[in-house]
Amino acid sequence: MPKKWLLLLLFIIISLSLMTYQSNRKYFLPLESLNNVLNIFHEMKISLKDSFTSPFKRMLLREQENKRLKEELSGLLKEQQKWQETFLENKKLRELLALKEKEQGYVIAARVIARTVEQWSNTFILDKGLSDGITKDMIAVTDKGLVGKISVASNSYSHLLLLSDINFSAAARLQTSRAEGIISGTGFRKCRLKYVPYEEEVRKGDIVITSGLDLLFPPGIPIGFVSEVNKKNIGIFQEIEVIPFADNSKIEVVAIIKKG
Repeated sequence: MPKKWLLLLLFIIISLSLMTYQSNRKYFLPLESLNNVLNIFHEMKISLKDSFTSPFKRMLLREQENKRLKEELSGLLKEQQKWQETFLENKKLRELLALKEKEQGYVIAARVIARTVEQWSNTFILDKGLSDGITKDMIAVTDKGLVGKISVASNSYSHLLLLSDINFSAAARLQTSRAEGIISGTGFRKCRLKYVPYEEEVRKGDIVITSGLDLLFPPGIPIGFVSEVNKKNIGIFQEIEVIPFADNSKIEVVAIIKKG
């Protein structure tokens, strides 16, 4: 800024000197000289004003541009979320369609509309009921495996008792060794495979499926995998923990099939 002021001052001095020089050679015109001086000061005023306001104008333009870009980014993110949700929904529908073609006893697909929040009770409320062909003791599955069974069915809704509920049980077997037992809920993520004899060889990672011997669950439905085996200080049966393939916290839609 000091350099700029110095140049302006020098410009004024030179202009006045030229006017003085011309006045010595020609007739001096006071009004014309005054007008020239006023023009110089007017230009100085505009220059000073521009130098003061230009940074603020640039800041305002940058702020407006940032606001526009943020709004555009927000719109793009919403659009991306919309398409992602549509993609996931289509994926679920394709999985259910595959189940429909696979399961001979397929009845209908039902959406989870509510979940229980009690510690020991693990149930879903589904948006389909008697009017949709659902009856008590029908089975609910996903592409991952067994989810549970229908405990109560009303005209438009139904209650699904989950595999993890303490009141749930089903005849099961180890897929490789074919050893049989009963899968039961614990109220938590893990289940227990009961009544497997001590002498049976059970390993972590072994797959557990329904056996169909209870005449309720069709045979061969995947249940989960063995996560823990305990043979110490127990009776004639092993203590076996099983983690279900179907994660209740991520289930949104289930396929309902007829009981075995």
